[in-house]
Parts: sequence; structure tokens; C-alpha cells
Amino acid sequence: MKIAFLWNFGQAKEIFNNWRDGLRAALEELAKINPVDVYLAEDCERVSNKYDFLLFWSDSNDPIIDRFKEYKAKKGLILTTDPHNIEHLKNYDIIYCESDPIYQQVRAHGLRGLRAFGTDTNFYQPLEVKKDIPYFYPATFSLWKRQSKIAYLGNKLTCIGTVQPDGEEELKVCRDNGVNIEIGYFPPEKIRDYYDRANHVIIPAIHGSERTVLEAMSMGLLPRVIGENRRTYSYLQEFFDWSMKMENLGKWTREFVLGNYSPEIYAKNLLKGIYD
Repeated sequence: MKIAFLWNFGQAKEIFNNWRDGLRAALEELAKINPVDVYLAEDCERVSNKYDFLLFWSDSNDPIIDRFKEYKAKKGLILTTDPHNIEHLKNYDIIYCESDPIYQQVRAHGLRGLRAFGTDTNFYQPLEVKKDIPYFYPATFSLWKRQSKIAYLGNKLTCIGTVQPDGEEELKVCRDNGVNIEIGYFPPEKIRDYYDRANHVIIPAIHGSERTVLEAMSMGLLPRVIGENRRTYSYLQEFFDWSMKMENLGKWTREFVLGNYSPEIYAKNLLKGIYD
């Protein structure tokens, strides 16, 4: 089985090579069984016809979907957003869903969906350093990330990340409230260290952010999310259902992720879509 992974994103090469993400770790696990060739950004246009399975990571509106709809191989899409463009999704044999709400939507449209997501539990693990950050939010400044909703925490809150074109007002509100801010792309080791130093991770994003939830939980933290974000809340609900029989709830977050969302389990779920 010859597999190609495609990420059609302009900064993919810059990010991927320094990534310690659950998907990257899952691809490394997958490559132990089947070789996986990686195509990033403009390289996606140069994929040859030798592959048996194409695995994309994108949303349903990505124009590359049309580019490969006639490709004679099985195709899978790791869907990062709600399934807006159903016609595009019909070009795929399997839709991998990062959270249960996305999975339910995909199934409701009659598409073949499969839950597959995870975090790099080998990388994101607590080192038991001093907890000197009351609240932490690692997210690009953007309207949908909604840093302004938690800016009232002032200097108790630390936010790090880049600034999107629509994120300047979010950044301004945080600065006006005295939030601790660092701007830029940071190595994953620094982000992990901030998680380790944090007492709480708080996620006000209106959608998405499943990755942040699992990273925090892998670090032994129980993140705070908003109920209107169905995707992040679904992970907390799943954890609460799983942990009802446990004592000392907070200590079980990492065990929950290890048992359900490790790179090995993520890769195993990807394989289900490839071989079924």
C-alpha cells in the first residue's frame, strides 16, 4: 500500500518540519507499517499517479479537492471544520472526523465517516515544574479564537501565538487589559513548557481547538471550554463519562488521552479507513 499525505497550506513546510502534533506523530506510527510520502504546500501539485491511498488534511472548501477528484486511488480527508461543502466531500471514500459533532454531521449527510484524532502523548507530558502561570491560552490571535472574551483576567492570563489579519482587535483588547502576551511562531518545546507551568488552560474559541484540548489533557490539565463550542465540549463530556468511576478527577486527564487519543490509536483509526 503506497500512501501519500497532502497538506495544501502555504506555510505547511515551515510548520510541519518543526511540528510535534498528534497528526505528525500518527503519521510516524503509520509509516512503521506503510511508507508515507509527505507533500506540503505547492508540492501537492506534483503528486505522481503511483499511490494507492491519498490522505488529505484540510476543510471541505479546499480547491485541491477538485484537483484530485479523478485520481485513481482511494482517498481520505481529515476534516478540520464542519462539512460545509458536501459536494466536494462526495469525492472522498472516507472522511476522518476530529470530533464527535463533525462525525455526526458527516454521517447525517450519508457520507462514510470515521472518528480519528489524537495528540503526541510522548511529547506532551508533564515535567512537574513550578506552576507560575494562572491561566494559559496558546492560540493565534483571531476573531474566532476570541481572546477578548478572557482578557478580563488581566496579568493572570498568558496568551502566545501569531496575529491573523482579523486578530488585531483581539490583541488590542488583551493589551489594554494587561494580559501577558508573546507574539510569534514558537517551537513546540516552548508551548509544552507553558502548558507545564499553567494552573489552567482556558479556551474561549467559538469552534475548533480540539488540538488544544487534547494537548492540555495530555499534560495533566482539565481545560476550561465554553459550552457553545460543541467540538471542544464534546471532549470534556467524553472525559467526564469515562471518568465517573474515578476519584481525584484531574489526575486522570492524561490517562484518558493515553487510552483514547495516543498517536498509536490515531494511526490505528487512520488504517481502518485505508483498509476497510
